[in-house]
This record gives sequence, C-alpha cells and structure tokens, in this order.
Amino acid sequence: FVLPLWYWFSILFCFMRCFCQLSSLGMDPVILLGGYSTFAHLYPFLCTHKMILLESEREALTIYPSEILEGSLYQGSAHQASDYRIIKNLHITHVLNATGECPDAFPATLCYLRLRLNDDTHQDVFESFPVANKFISQALQVDGGRVLVHCSLGRSRSSALTLAFLMEHQRWTLRHAYEWLKEKRACAAPNAGFLRQLSMCVKRQ
Repeated sequence: FVLPLWYWFSILFCFMRCFCQLSSLGMDPVILLGGYSTFAHLYPFLCTHKMILLESEREALTIYPSEILEGSLYQGSAHQASDYRIIKNLHITHVLNATGECPDAFPATLCYLRLRLNDDTHQDVFESFPVANKFISQALQVDGGRVLVHCSLGRSRSSALTLAFLMEHQRWTLRHAYEWLKEKRACAAPNAGFLRQLSMCVKRQ
C-alpha cells in the first residue's frame, strides 16, 4: 500500500505551518534528524516517558553540559563537572578545569588539567592556549576519549579555551569558531580581554 503524494504534501504543509508558528513566537525550533528514536538512542539520559507539566518538575531536571563537537568535546559549569551522573552518562574521560576556585571532583578516576585562570580582562590566557589545546587533542586521540571543559559557570574562561581549540583543531577563524560555539552553547561569553588574546592567535597563524 503506497500513500498518495497529496498525503505527504499535507504532512509537509502542517509541519511547515507549525515551524513558522513557533518561530513567530520567538522560539527556535529544530529538526531531529532520524526523529525521536535516534535521539533517544544517542541520549537516553535526556529522555523520559513522563509528561513534564509542573514548574517544580522542570526545575528538578538535570541540565547537561553543551556538546560542542559530537561525542567528543563538551563545555559546562563546575556544578556539572562535579555531578558523577553527568560524567558517567556522557562517558567523560578527561576534564579541563579552567578555575582556581573549583576543585577537581574525581581525580582518582578522570584525567585532569587545571589552569588557574581568573575571569578578568587582564588575565593572561594566551600562554594557556597551547597547553589546553595539547591536552584536548591528546585526550581525543585516545580511543573513546571525551573531554569536558569547564569553569565556574561555563561562560567565559571555558569558552576562551574551547574557542582556542576549535581555531587550531578545526582551522577555523575566530568568527567561525565563535558562531559555532554560540550555536552550541548560547550562554558562552568570553570576556573582552580573552577575545583580544584569541585574536592574537589569528595573527600568529
């Protein structure tokens, strides 16, 4: 039994109308390639069969780090880096801690690099880029290696290090890397001093 062409066009029309309505409300709808079943297979810990209706239920949900490069590089907060369930579900093997104030949560089971950076426009982060890039690159070369880059809130210091890695590893411009990062992690916001030092990387390439 073959469904007629008009049927598929009607489905497409309904889909596009729903997409446009959500967009007009200021939402940013996305299309799941492969549908829900594929997403549930890749991220079962993000799925539930329970209908979430109450605000208290939504607030109780676990917020996961942002996936910057599929199945390999993640960026998040110190709180997320200290949640063993998150570490286990994402199969994190290496952690880049960009803070001086947040301790390494699981030093006995994970490989850490700690860069004691301050979220300050005068903080010299430029000299830390090669060290961070080497750590991430070597981690991803390990079979099954997955890296979580974090600072306190996962906004500024971690973003600077992630951007530096994307620029070197992917051979991207700062602008391209920044746009990619913002798409993957909307709250990413390296301070002006970090951005100036990232622009120095471009000049040296």
